[in-house]
Amino acid sequence: MTTNILPPQKVRFSSQKRLLFLFVIGACLRFLSKIPLPCIDYSLLPLSNRPSILALGILPLVQASLLVQVFNSVKPKSADEDFDKYQKIQKQIKVVSLFIAFLVSVSQVKALLPVMYSYSLVSKIVLASSLITGSLILIWISEWLSETFSLSGSVVVLTFTSVIDDVIRLLSEASNLDLTPKIFFIFFVLAVAGFTTFISKSTVEFPILSSKQSYSEQSKPSLLPFAINPGAVMALISAESLLRLFQSGMSQFYVLDRNPLVSSFVIGLLRFVLIVSFSYYCSKLQVDSDKVAKELLTMNMTIVSKSPGQETQNYLEDQLKRTYLSAGFMLAILVVLSELLDMYYPTIGLKSNLSSLLLLFGTMIDLENRLFDLGLKN
Repeated sequence: MTTNILPPQKVRFSSQKRLLFLFVIGACLRFLSKIPLPCIDYSLLPLSNRPSILALGILPLVQASLLVQVFNSVKPKSADEDFDKYQKIQKQIKVVSLFIAFLVSVSQVKALLPVMYSYSLVSKIVLASSLITGSLILIWISEWLSETFSLSGSVVVLTFTSVIDDVIRLLSEASNLDLTPKIFFIFFVLAVAGFTTFISKSTVEFPILSSKQSYSEQSKPSLLPFAINPGAVMALISAESLLRLFQSGMSQFYVLDRNPLVSSFVIGLLRFVLIVSFSYYCSKLQVDSDKVAKELLTMNMTIVSKSPGQETQNYLEDQLKRTYLSAGFMLAILVVLSELLDMYYPTIGLKSNLSSLLLLFGTMIDLENRLFDLGLKN
């Protein structure tokens, strides 16, 4: 989802300057999120549901990253792939992001037709163009953050544009609850915080030795660490966005539309499968096992735990696949828990705000792990 193309001389910032820059960017994003869309009569909309120029959000980039990753995973690999394959993938993601932004903007314009001042073609084009422009601005800011601060730009953008509002609204609703549901709410938030910490802090490690060390019995292997699920939150967001599209078309299916129990079961099962699947692809997007295997080969390093004769790339792909799918399964279980609590306390909106809580805790941990550590090293 981010590009690795860096300027010849990368600017380095202290931890204080990094934090200051992020707060400035956050303030700019908050300002942009309050800019109204043209051609809309906001007096016809409630205060809690007034779209801004950033209404499309960063989702076109997230969804494009997934689609391109899946496409490049299933297509046959060429024997003479260029060394700039990653840059080609990034270009594909940008093109697909623009296409998805266009499709979503058309859908948004249709949904906003009842509150538009004018139904003319020009008004619709202006509204759609504003939505696409806002999405492209967020994509550019996301990529710039990733390149400059070595952070997940998509997560930072989501945090400042929507997560803060969702969390404030969630806390406001929870403050009005009785004692028993409030206790359940606190325990649920703690569970989300614990899960996010586990996902962010835990790693799967592979012992590696150089060719010279392999002949020495006293040599201790180094450890090659990988995050157990770097794409967990994006998997949840992508799954929920696709489910919304699916639910909007459920009226076409008589069986699903007329049977709430069947509908809930189908939606729940589909959500579980999508979260686990997207967890794998979102995480795989962050790690190029082929590149890691080539770097190990260049350094004459080998993974001790792999079977003799087994290719390093195949071993890494198999092990990381199990790891990412297992972490995705845990995330899906957490979603099921939020759905069960949502059945008893629907006013809190735990299920709809789960991704916001995950993003909030994940961003805080990401800042702790990368921002200040990198600042101290620089």
